[in-house]
Amino acid sequence: MEPSSLFTTLTEYAGSRHWQYIYPVWSRRAGGLSIGINLHPNHCCNWHCLYCQVPGLQRGPSPTIDSPQLIQELTDCLNWLSQHCAPLTLKDCVQDIAFAGDGEPTTSPQFAEVLCKLIELLRQRRPDDRPAHVRLITNGSQLQHANVQHALKLLDEIEGEVWFKLDAGNDSEMLAINDTHLPLSLHLQRLQTCCTLCKTWVQTAVVSRITDGELTTTPSLPGYIDALQSVKEEISGILLYGIARQSQQDTKGCLQATPAEVLEEYAERLRTLGVCVRVFQ
Repeated sequence: MEPSSLFTTLTEYAGSRHWQYIYPVWSRRAGGLSIGINLHPNHCCNWHCLYCQVPGLQRGPSPTIDSPQLIQELTDCLNWLSQHCAPLTLKDCVQDIAFAGDGEPTTSPQFAEVLCKLIELLRQRRPDDRPAHVRLITNGSQLQHANVQHALKLLDEIEGEVWFKLDAGNDSEMLAINDTHLPLSLHLQRLQTCCTLCKTWVQTAVVSRITDGELTTTPSLPGYIDALQSVKEEISGILLYGIARQSQQDTKGCLQATPAEVLEEYAERLRTLGVCVRVFQ
């Protein structure tokens, strides 16, 4: 079965099984079928990004995860895929298993525990019966904690990678886009820490919005380039993308689709830094 058809059928299967933690998604950035792990089924996150597509997003603590149930759901998912992806292998069909979901994965006290159980599960399977990658999609806000750093070392041992959010070129843009008062300088320090622990890509949403009657694009390119100067040698590259689906947080209707030519302009300027840039419309 072709991966796109596999995704459609798996989505129907997942719905019939009423999975709480595991979900399939067709990912632009991963380049195909991705299996998501959601550690925040209560729709809580410590950031409230303007472009977030999670309905009912709120601030609050991470819920207690039933880790045996999560692993059982993932096992069920992988076994189903192995049975239906022939003549392709699971590695051919599934681009990654990604910690993402409805909130910041690393704010869950059980993040490291679930990652360890995932690694154990994958090591029990044949090499061609595993997804291509394991990824953490993160806002990086917890990189100062020892348990998160330990988990990223484990992720590195299985050749996984981190996609680290950087949507701003200054503090005011971080507040406007990510709704956090975290200083950009501190955020960049955490990005540098992340790079020392595991292969790390920067992921950036280029956001076009109407502000005071004028169309502005964030991050501002000069500030964003300046921010990247300190990490350009350490990061694996930049994943640059526009907003493809409707935000559930844009109550004023200010977001606009970022034109392809704007994304390409950003990419061309960033490539002058000597970094790999991948663009996703």
